Amino acid sequence: MAHEVRGVVARAKGEPVRLETILVPDPGPGEALVKVQACGVCHTDLHYREGGINDDFPFLLGHEAAGTVEAVGEAVTDVAPGDFVILNWRAVCGHCRACRRGRPWYCFNTHNAHQRMTLADGTELSPALGIGAFAEKTLVAAGQCTKVDPAAAATAAG
Repeated sequence: MAHEVRGVVARAKGEPVRLETILVPDPGPGEALVKVQACGVCHTDLHYREGGINDDFPFLLGHEAAGTVEAVGEAVTDVAPGDFVILNWRAVCGHCRACRRGRPWYCFNTHNAHQRMTLADGTELSPALGIGAFAEKTLVAAGQCTKVDPAAAATAAG
């Protein structure tokens, strides 16, 4: 079942962003649904809106975020509902040569959620840096979630 939430969307190059209704699917295998508590505003979001990253409009903006895991998909073991997390722009595979050598920042096989969030009319969204956190909830690969101390302020953690 999809979650109907509000999110900040850039529909076309240079156009003003809009607060729109988006549909976020329940997490599938390896995915996590995160209720966003805070998201920083980054110049990268402006680059997305201006078409400076790519032209996969419409974009669901926002990527510097912290929130609480609401649900996880099949085979997710590193995070669970209720965990306070920050969101990473890529989930490392854990299996490639770089990951096995303890250098995940060189991962050859980073990934994001497989399912797509959509506008209410079914138009697929491109989440900024695979996160799309200018929304009440977002869907990410579970490996994009890093648990942090729940005593940390969401505004500082994100």
